[in-house]
Amino acid sequence: MQYNDNLLSLYCMNLKYKQWIDGVIGSAMVTVNVIIVRGVGLLFKRNHSIAKQPENILIIKMLGLGSVLMAMDSLNGVKKNYPNAKIILMCGKGVAAGIEPLNFFDEIWVHNDRNFFQLVLSGIKLLIKSWRLKKLWVVDLEVYSILTTLFSAWTTAINRFGFQLNKVHFRNYLNTHNIYFNQFVPVQDNYANLVQAMGVDTPIPYQIAIETPTQRLNKQAIAINNTCSDLGGKLRKLELNQLVVMIEYLTNTYHYKVLLTGAPSDAAENDWVIEKLSDAAKNLTQNIAGKYTFKAYYELLKFECIAMVTIDSAPLHIANKLGLPTFSIWGPINPMQRIKNSHQTKQHVLYLNKSCSPCIHMSDVVPCNGNNTCMKDFTSTYINHELDKFLTTLQHD
Repeated sequence: MQYNDNLLSLYCMNLKYKQWIDGVIGSAMVTVNVIIVRGVGLLFKRNHSIAKQPENILIIKMLGLGSVLMAMDSLNGVKKNYPNAKIILMCGKGVAAGIEPLNFFDEIWVHNDRNFFQLVLSGIKLLIKSWRLKKLWVVDLEVYSILTTLFSAWTTAINRFGFQLNKVHFRNYLNTHNIYFNQFVPVQDNYANLVQAMGVDTPIPYQIAIETPTQRLNKQAIAINNTCSDLGGKLRKLELNQLVVMIEYLTNTYHYKVLLTGAPSDAAENDWVIEKLSDAAKNLTQNIAGKYTFKAYYELLKFECIAMVTIDSAPLHIANKLGLPTFSIWGPINPMQRIKNSHQTKQHVLYLNKSCSPCIHMSDVVPCNGNNTCMKDFTSTYINHELDKFLTTLQHD
C-alpha cells in the first residue's frame, strides 16, 4: 500500500461535514435497515454463537489513530485467541498511515473520503470486498457513527460486535452482539469488554516493536506535542505562550534538545513559538512538524527522546506504546477516560479537574463556548514545578 504518510495527516473532508453526513444520511436509513435486518434475521434464524471460530475478522475504526492504539491490547488478545483468522483493519487514510508501520494487521483497507462521491464509491467497493470473506466477524469500534453500523450490517457477517449507548440505541437491532460503552471508565476497559464478548478473556499488552539500531543513540531530546485532531482540537491545546515559557525552562535548566512535533499544518505555529524564544533556547529547539514518516517518527521517539510532553492526542498513545515516559496535560477530557496505570511506561498527568470537565464527547455545545480555561488556567510556574518532579524521577532511574 503506497500513500503519503506524513505525520498526523489531515482528514480529507472537514470532520463536521463527515459528522453531518453520518447523522443526516445515516439517520434517514436506519429505520428501513432495522426492518430489513430484523426481518431477514427472523426468516433465516442464523446462529450467532461464537463457538465456531472465524476465518476473517474485520475491525472498523474510521477516525482516531489514538483510539486504535488504545484498543491494541484488546486487539492483540483477539489476534492471539484466533491465530488462524485474518485480522483486517478498515479505516481512514490518516489512521492507516500511523498503523501500517506496526505490521500488526494482515490487511488494511483504506476508505477514501476525499469528497462525498469518493466516500460513497469507496464504501461500496469495500462492502463488495467484505462479501468475499468467508466466516466473517465484524467489530465496529466507532462509538457514535451510524454509517459504520449500517456498513457492518450490510456485510451480512455472521457475528457483528459494536458498542451500545443511548445515542445509538438502534444498534440493538442491527448488531448481533452489543456491548455497553461506559463513558465513566477508561476506554481501554470498554475495548476489553467488547473482545470478551468475542471469547477473549484477557487483553494482551501490546508495545510497538522498533528494531534496535546497531549503534546505541544518546537520548538527549524531549518531544513536545501540542497538536490533535479536529474533534475538540482547539479546546485541548495549550496556549502558544505557555509553550514558549516551558521550552525556555527546559532548555535553560536542563539543556535538553526540544523537538516540536506535528503535521505539516502545524509547522507555522511551531515556527511562531521558536521565533519567540531566546537565542539560547532557539539553538536547542527544532521544528519537526511534517518532516517524518510515521515509521521514522516512531524511531525518533524511541531512540532519541527521553520523554514526551503532550496534550491529549494520538502522540500520547504512540509514546505510551513505545514505552516512552509521558508528561501529559489535560483539560476538556478527564485523563481517567483515556489512560490507565501501566507497567509499560512512566506517566505523569496534570489535570485541573474543572467543574465543566469533561465536556468533549459529553455535550454537543461546550459550556465555555471555546474559552478553554481548563487549559489556559495552567500556570507556567505549576507546569515547570511538575516537570521538575517528572524529570527528577527519570534521572534517578
